Amino acid sequence: MIRKHILLLLISSVTLAAPLWAAAEGASTEGFYAGANLGIGMPNLKTPNGVDKDSQAVAGVVAGYKFNPYFAVEGQYTGIGKVTDNVHGSVKADALSLTAVGILPLNDAFDVYGKLGVAATSSKVSGISAYDDATHMGATYGLGAEYHFDKTISMRVGWDHYRAEVDVNGGGSKSFDSNVTTVGVVYHF
Repeated sequence: MIRKHILLLLISSVTLAAPLWAAAEGASTEGFYAGANLGIGMPNLKTPNGVDKDSQAVAGVVAGYKFNPYFAVEGQYTGIGKVTDNVHGSVKADALSLTAVGILPLNDAFDVYGKLGVAATSSKVSGISAYDDATHMGATYGLGAEYHFDKTISMRVGWDHYRAEVDVNGGGSKSFDSNVTTVGVVYHF
């Protein structure tokens, strides 16, 4: 299911951007950038009352510094999804991450990238008596593509993986994964 979302976003992005490739002036090779994105978070958490819905529209912001055409460091704040159980309880999680970004320029207008870093996640529990709010620190990684309309504006399609957790009443915690697929716009300063 997740691969289907990623493939659909990549195909539609390339299809929409293809006519513009010839007119692009190329990507910025270094400097600061910032942007915003929208997408779908798919947390994989089973609740004691069953799962009614396990995805949610999410939004996020990103800021980074591109050292050269091949390497950047970026911070991102994003929602990673919400799980709603069969009796209307829910768990919603967000993440704050810092990643190293390896970039492979395919031409002057189009890059692919991979990310690896650390994320702090925060889960908020509502109406599920078996779980409590929790935070988690762990690895995060992702893949994506970026199309540069010119040296300042680009469109980004990405997939990021996060691990979060909830505290279990009676002791311990329960970890869960979340995959986030996004489309965004980035401004290069």
